[in-house]
Amino acid sequence: MTAGKALLEAAARLAACGVDEPGPNAQWLLADAMGVPRLRLLSEPGLPVEAAALRKFKKGLVLKEQGLPLAYILGWQDFRDIRIKVDKRVLVPRPETEELAGLAAAFLRTRSGELLALDYGAGSGAIGLWLAKEFPALRLKAVEKSARALACAAENAAALGLAGRVEFIKASTLETVAGPVDLIVSNPPYIPTSVIPGLAPEVLSEPRVALDGGGDGLDIAWMLVRLAPSKLKKNGALIMELGGAQAKKIMAAMPDAVWKEKRTHKDLNGIERFVFAVLNDK
Repeated sequence: MTAGKALLEAAARLAACGVDEPGPNAQWLLADAMGVPRLRLLSEPGLPVEAAALRKFKKGLVLKEQGLPLAYILGWQDFRDIRIKVDKRVLVPRPETEELAGLAAAFLRTRSGELLALDYGAGSGAIGLWLAKEFPALRLKAVEKSARALACAAENAAALGLAGRVEFIKASTLETVAGPVDLIVSNPPYIPTSVIPGLAPEVLSEPRVALDGGGDGLDIAWMLVRLAPSKLKKNGALIMELGGAQAKKIMAAMPDAVWKEKRTHKDLNGIERFVFAVLNDK
């Protein structure tokens, strides 16, 4: 069996099951099974697939057909320029969340000295750990209500050599988290409860606690807006990722007496997804 033939057969098989992007999924699974770069498979279609690699590849295909996210099968997800371990304990980081991390970094570059950031709903730790890597003077509070997710974040921090600058905090709100910090960044659950049953099987295999944002999808976002002012330094920022139409709704409810420089940012698909606001220094 050559790599080219294995990929053609696998892509057709995944497509027949309704898997999105069957070709790239097959490529990543085969590259992982063979222990070679994905692009090598495309440049060398005649590469032989050994029996052990073929068995591992076929197991991965079965899991993909069953609706498991690719990142869970591989055991990792690239996030900007770091590789994060992911499994069923945590949400798979999306490209939009990479954009959120970029907005957070842009704000932190306006600050000087030692930096303190809080990643609420840290999950795998992707956002906060990438920021810690980018800013050697940054100390991070990784806050998460799920003990299982917090354990995954701690494993990632250790693997990246960042554990010494991260405080892992199990908490369901900001009330018990000490401040003040320069930045609160969050990708909270923001899917309305009623919408969840209709989500794609891949999404439904992820932790519900990381998806379910309550009746209007904004339970956690409202909590952050309410409590963030007591946890931020003057001129500190709150940056959040939300769903379509939610960002403007939240921003409109943030009082001018408390917040300044309020704005939303569009993601690469043109959706108003991010809320940015700075705490007044009055």
